[in-house]
Amino acid sequence: MEMKPINSTKKGERIAVKCMQCSHEDTCLLQDLGCFEGVIGEVLSNNSRVILKIGDTRLAISESLANTILITPQ
Repeated sequence: MEMKPINSTKKGERIAVKCMQCSHEDTCLLQDLGCFEGVIGEVLSNNSRVILKIGDTRLAISESLANTILITPQ
């Protein structure tokens, strides 16, 4: 299955995070918040920011950061 940036998804889409190509600092922060390679989540919004729901956590991800998070649809 082809990987694509998370900001190319649609509202309501279930995704699996496959690769994070952001800085080490951003990767560590995302991992601390529960967003890591292999996790399944749901895109709640994809406007100027991506709102990603992982478990009970909702993450607001900037457009530039979202472009570095590669996912596959589930």
